[in-house]
Amino acid sequence: MEALIDTGSPFTVLSTVDAIKMRLPIKSMQKGESVSLAGFRFFKYNIQNASFTFKAIDGSSISFMVPNLGVLVPTKINKKVLEDVEPIPSIIGNDFLEEHKLALFFSPSQKIAYLEETV
Repeated sequence: MEALIDTGSPFTVLSTVDAIKMRLPIKSMQKGESVSLAGFRFFKYNIQNASFTFKAIDGSSISFMVPNLGVLVPTKINKKVLEDVEPIPSIIGNDFLEEHKLALFFSPSQKIAYLEETV
């Protein structure tokens, strides 16, 4: 999956489309905190102790535990809503960056962006 690193987001969430691709039972996940994103209302269903694995350019990988991963589940689920929310990506928010002491390096002039561990 691909995710957007959003330094303006306080939380990390899995998009509805990514949740469906992972075969999560989203209809039974229509509960939890209600949030607004891109003009839509979602339940932010929490999954405990998920794991993210990132691949580096050199092919190596590193894994991180995510103690509280939110899943964006539309408050109404039908074909139209699922089509409308399709462009909304999974989001890596500040909670993840802070928890794992990661910094986002971004240089538009060099056309590079990467996460770096800080100690």
